[in-house]
Amino acid sequence: MERHIKHWYAQGYGQMEGNMNLLREYIREMLNEQIDLQAVIGDLDNLSADEIMELWQAVVDAHKRKENEVKAGFKKGDKVEFDHEGEIITGTVAHRGAKFVSVNVHGYPKPWKRNASSLRKIS
Repeated sequence: MERHIKHWYAQGYGQMEGNMNLLREYIREMLNEQIDLQAVIGDLDNLSADEIMELWQAVVDAHKRKENEVKAGFKKGDKVEFDHEGEIITGTVAHRGAKFVSVNVHGYPKPWKRNASSLRKIS
């Protein structure tokens, strides 16, 4: 991992403001190499504070993008299920908001607000 980050910085990508596409492409390349997550975590001590901050921002951006992709997979009327306190709850998507998906559950007067990543579509 450190080798990859150092190479990335040597190429000048680390100093190019606003060019997140190159960073995303590089992260995708690294992920395609099947990087061991524990090895990445272990190498964090070898990075500078600026490198860690830039890596952190890339992770935050990737997480936000993934959450939006997951949320976009649900639309009003979809049948979904989710786990709650050891039980599987089923319901229907009522609304897809900016942060949560609202799910109407039979027997409850108000929709449940759930993270899209915790929902599974059912037929």
